[in-house]
Amino acid sequence: MKKVTFIAAAFALLGFTANAQTQNTQTQTAKPATEQAQTDNKEKVTKDQLPAPVKAVLDHESYKDWTVGDIYKVKPAEGAADKKVVYEISLTNKEGQTGTITLDETGKDASKEE
Repeated sequence: MKKVTFIAAAFALLGFTANAQTQNTQTQTAKPATEQAQTDNKEKVTKDQLPAPVKAVLDHESYKDWTVGDIYKVKPAEGAADKKVVYEISLTNKEGQTGTITLDETGKDASKEE
């Protein structure tokens, strides 16, 4: 009788664990779809593809000790009030510190704009 009770408890525990894992997996699969929607307006570009004013900012003495990493052209979302294209530029300095600057097509700092 003890074996039957033990086996029933083991099956109940396994069923509960499997159900929890299924729910967790469903939550994780839904998340990438949301992330995909956010990155649809983001396109990786090269430094050569940047507008001249943005290139000029990167070539300025302020950034002479920084190495340009990934560059993304971020288009405004459909229906957005702000229709500006911005560029997110990852930078790394000699000490290994990283940062990202956001510039609009005219080379102005777009991180401060609302």
